[in-house]
Amino acid sequence: MMTVVKYLLLPSNLIFVSLSAGLLLLCSRATRSWGNYLTGFALCLYLLFGTGPVAFLLLGHLEYQIVPATAQERHRVRTLVVLTGHAEPDPDIPLSSRVNSTSAIRLLEVLNQSHLEPDLNIIVSGGGGVPEIMRDVLVSSGVPEQRIRVDANSLSTYESAKNLSSMVGTMPFLLVTSAGHMPRAMGVFLKAGGDPRPVPTHYMTRRNWLAIQYLPKLSHLEYSDLAVFEYSALVWYRINGWL
Repeated sequence: MMTVVKYLLLPSNLIFVSLSAGLLLLCSRATRSWGNYLTGFALCLYLLFGTGPVAFLLLGHLEYQIVPATAQERHRVRTLVVLTGHAEPDPDIPLSSRVNSTSAIRLLEVLNQSHLEPDLNIIVSGGGGVPEIMRDVLVSSGVPEQRIRVDANSLSTYESAKNLSSMVGTMPFLLVTSAGHMPRAMGVFLKAGGDPRPVPTHYMTRRNWLAIQYLPKLSHLEYSDLAVFEYSALVWYRINGWL
């Protein structure tokens, strides 16, 4: 279902499909009116989802929904769970360049917490080879390898919550993920019986509306894509009873 959502509901993909179909229809006199409608529809979508206010409203509502754990709360917790982003296992590039910006920013927050609490136990949860790459980045940055455990069998946030329930139990743990993803992550871990303390990172929007750029930009469209994906995932998780 999530693959269908990604390719059919995201604003950028809707714009691409509408624009492509519209341009094709413009090639024939018989379908030219439909081509005008579709190309106009694509332009309207871009003007809507590519503007700062719409993008910041959609994604900002997710990013500032969960209040981060206080420094005192973090100090009392001995386990940290970080959810993976993306990474490429390419031995021909430096280790630090194998993780994308999302993973790198999450790792930066993990390193910050690790420096504040040197005895913190870290669990990296995700799928494929990404958790191992993120673990290697942490180790190369000075975190003792014996303090890091890897869950490489979780291809979704739901699977992370289910697979980690036996590892963390009911003890509180710090949960590190992107701010826009935090509402879904918190919901699914709580549903699984865990006691997560949110440590959101990778904020992409701002609270100050005066600082928003109003003209359409591709980065704004990216924010809208991320937000629509998350809202769709929240609906899907609720349908399945995972939240």
